[in-house]
Amino acid sequence: MIGLVCIVVIGLLVLLFLLRRIRQPAIQKKKLRQTMFGYVLIYADQTNGKRAKQENFGKVLYSETYDLRGKPDYIFRKIGSRKIVPVELKSACIGNAPVPHYGDYLQLAAYFLLLEDVYGVRPRFGFLKYQDHMFLIRNQRKMRQEVIQTMQKMRHMLSYGASEPKSNYTKCRYCICRGTVCPASKHLDGGER
Repeated sequence: MIGLVCIVVIGLLVLLFLLRRIRQPAIQKKKLRQTMFGYVLIYADQTNGKRAKQENFGKVLYSETYDLRGKPDYIFRKIGSRKIVPVELKSACIGNAPVPHYGDYLQLAAYFLLLEDVYGVRPRFGFLKYQDHMFLIRNQRKMRQEVIQTMQKMRHMLSYGASEPKSNYTKCRYCICRGTVCPASKHLDGGER
């Protein structure tokens, strides 16, 4: 009887844990903080002193699986674990925006793929740090597929020299190509300028 009660209690705890993880949003806006308690820095994109040379700081990381290269700003490893967390710094402010800029989001997602291939560990989450806020971004299958599709489109465009621009007011409103070389921006302004 006691064994059955223990099994039921353990089952309920596991179920609660899984439900909590499922309900967590993929992107969480947080107050800016500067430290990563419980983590140690294992990589930085800039070399700085003797320690950097020993730990290959500043080295371009390469994923053969995805043919992807990159230099995340920082990579932290949880003390006593293999878990890693990429941190990407941005010089802009995000203000009241509830989500990060799309290109920044894709950049961090690309680092998730890169780090999984290079370190053999799938990062569970990463941080995008703007000047005024930061975002905790969870590594999800959907974002990984989005990065792979975007890379395929980019490679297609490089190979064939053309792409199909799609206008989207949210993504295009501050673009430097709006109203100049991008034919998609004509649809946003209701015609030619």
